[in-house]
Amino acid sequence: MIDHHSPLRFFPANNRGRDFIIGDIHGQFDIFETILEKINFNDATDRFFATGDIVDRGPYSDQAVDWLTQPWFNSVRGNHEQMIIDAMSGKGDPARHARNGGSWFYQLPLERQHEIAIHLKALPFAIELELLSGEKIGIIHAEPPGLEASLSWQKRIKRLSAFNPTVREKAQNQALYSRARIENSQKQIIEGVTQVYVGHTTVREVMSIGNITYLDTGCSFPDGKLSVIDLHTKLVVSCGAESSS
Repeated sequence: MIDHHSPLRFFPANNRGRDFIIGDIHGQFDIFETILEKINFNDATDRFFATGDIVDRGPYSDQAVDWLTQPWFNSVRGNHEQMIIDAMSGKGDPARHARNGGSWFYQLPLERQHEIAIHLKALPFAIELELLSGEKIGIIHAEPPGLEASLSWQKRIKRLSAFNPTVREKAQNQALYSRARIENSQKQIIEGVTQVYVGHTTVREVMSIGNITYLDTGCSFPDGKLSVIDLHTKLVVSCGAESSS
């Protein structure tokens, strides 16, 4: 059961510094810190946006709240955040979550579990970001809702808060879990935004299909890495676990 959360968070253009989008961190905040060093990140002017799944599998998932309280760090909600939200609402499957990298959560004191869940529940399903160039960027964890080619980004996002519960829950589940577009190599352009950045589906290298770019390069796996893209230069920087040790 997914809640009536405000589905979209909008960010105006950053006229002071750079904007970066990073793939699924999955508790690997040590690798994230290495990336911050590699790109000479300036927390006074630069901003970071994550594709969700910032928790589970990695050893530092408990740090997620600390990062979310940083004014420059923002994330959409992923299915791993949703599993925590569902577990704490009594409607989830803690055993399944634990098998999928979430066992760390159930080892925490109940008060800490509630604190983490509150922060994760505040995450939007989607982020829309403006660039100084006038481009509009969309960020969502898995894929934009709605498989119809004619639907714009804006119409897809509206489904996330539809009054009809069937439409709303289907859209939210697509936002968190869907792999239909990449599995079917659907190259239709999502109108209304220049580019959409997603995570969820592990790819060996950052890749695009149509105007959807897949950023989850599997940092929680031994042969994977964490990848980030500079939205202004379009340069990709990747870092594996061995680089952060």
